[in-house]
Amino acid sequence: MKSPANVVSYLALGIFLFAAEFYTLGMSPGHSPLMLVSHVLLLGVVLFHLGMHLFDSKPSFADASVVVFEITFLILAPALQLAHDAQVLVNTMPFDDTSALHANLIFIVFIVTYLGARHLLPRTIQASTARASEPLTIRYAALIPALAICVVAAMSAFNFASQLQAGDLDGIDVTPLDMIRAKVLFFLIVPVFILIVLHRPRRIGLVWIALALFAFVLLLICQNPLTEKRNALGPIYLTLLALAFQRHLKSPSRVFWAIFVLSGLFFPFSELFTNSRIDKWPLSWATIESFFEEHFASTTYDAWANTEAIVEMVSREGINAGRQLAGSLLFFVPHTVWPDKPLATAILVGEYLQRNYSMWFLNLSAPLPAEGYFDFSWAGVVAYGFLLGYFSRRADALVESPIPLRRALGCYLSFYVVFVLRGSLMVAVAYVVPVLVTFQLVSVLLTSRENRRAEPRTARPLYSGMARRK
Repeated sequence: MKSPANVVSYLALGIFLFAAEFYTLGMSPGHSPLMLVSHVLLLGVVLFHLGMHLFDSKPSFADASVVVFEITFLILAPALQLAHDAQVLVNTMPFDDTSALHANLIFIVFIVTYLGARHLLPRTIQASTARASEPLTIRYAALIPALAICVVAAMSAFNFASQLQAGDLDGIDVTPLDMIRAKVLFFLIVPVFILIVLHRPRRIGLVWIALALFAFVLLLICQNPLTEKRNALGPIYLTLLALAFQRHLKSPSRVFWAIFVLSGLFFPFSELFTNSRIDKWPLSWATIESFFEEHFASTTYDAWANTEAIVEMVSREGINAGRQLAGSLLFFVPHTVWPDKPLATAILVGEYLQRNYSMWFLNLSAPLPAEGYFDFSWAGVVAYGFLLGYFSRRADALVESPIPLRRALGCYLSFYVVFVLRGSLMVAVAYVVPVLVTFQLVSVLLTSRENRRAEPRTARPLYSGMARRK
C-alpha cells in the first residue's frame, strides 16, 4: 500500500540507516573499497526488502520478522559495534576487510534468494487454508484435566524460579528432563489459554471470565523472565499481542512498525530482568540507561561478527559437509547413542574464538545464512534462503486460517523466525519441535467439530490441508 505515510516512513528510516552506516564507515578510514561497497550494497538490499514488504498488498508477520532481523542484526547493531570499536569485533575477533566482505556477500545472497523464493512460489501456498475445516468447539471435559496439569506446571515453574534465584545462574546444569519440563509442561498453558480466549462463547459470562483470568495467571507464572529465556518468551507474548490486535494489523506497515518497536523494547527489557535477580528489582534508572547504551554493542547482537568468524573457520578448516544439519534434525539423539554427534554451531564458534582469540563463553549465535555456508558453502546459503522463503509462505498460510489454534501457531512461527535466523539451527529446532507437538496435542485432545452428527468426534490435525491446490 503506497500511502504517503508509508513512503515518508520508508524514506525516513532509509535515510537514518544510510546516515548511521556512512558515519560508522567514516570513523574508521583505511578499509578496502570493496568492503565499503559490500556494506552499502547489503544496506541497499535490506532497504529493497523493506520496500517490498511495506508496499505489499497483504501483511505478513513472518516477512516483517525477517526484515526486522536484517535491520537490527545486520545494519544497526554492526554499525554501533564498529562505532564503539572499529578494530575488534564484539566477539573479540579482530576486524578484517576480507572476512567482512565475505560475510556481507553471504547475507546479500541469502536475502536475494529468500525474496526470490517467497515471491516466485505459487500464491496457492499462502491461500491454501482459506477452505479449512468445519468450526471447532472446546471439549470442556478434557479442558479441566488439562488445566489441572497446567496448575502442576505453574507450581513446578514457581519452584524452579525460586531455586534459580537462590543459586548461581550460570552454574545450573540443564538435563533432558529439564528441557521436557520447560518446553512441554511449562508451555502447555500457552495453547490452552489461546484456545479458551479464541473459542469464547457468544454470551460471555462470569464463569468464562474467571476461567480465562485463571489461565492467564498460570501463563504468567509458567512463562516469564525467571523461568524462560527471552528467545522463547518473545514469540509467546508477541503472538498474544498479534492475536489481540489482529484486526488493527491489516496493513504491512503497521505489522512492521509494531514488530520493530516491540523488538527494540520488549527483548531488551526481557534480557534486563532475566539477567538480574529478583531481590534487585525494581531496577534503578541508571542501570536501565547503562544497559540500553551497551545492549546493541553486546554479544546479544553478534550475528554479523560470528558470520565473519565462520568465514574464517571455513577458510582454515573447510566445510562440515552436512554434519550440522544432521545434528539439527537428529537433535533428540543422545551423545551416548551417537558419540560423534556434532555440537551446535554456535558452540563450535565459541570454542574457535576461545582457542584463537579472547572469547570467554560459548553462549553465542550462528546465523542461518552462516549455518548454510558452514555446512555446504555457497550452495547452503542459497538452499537455506529458499527454505526460509518457503517457510514464511507456510507461516502466512497458518496466520490466515479460520481455525484459531492454527492462526496462533502461525503467529508464533512467524515471530520465531528471528530465533531461527539468529541461530544456532540445532537449538532453534530443538526448541520449536516441542511447541509443535504441544499445539497438536491441544488441538486433537481439546477440540472437536461442532457438527457431531455428520462428522466423527475427532479434530482435524493441526498441520493438514495446508498445501491443497485448487
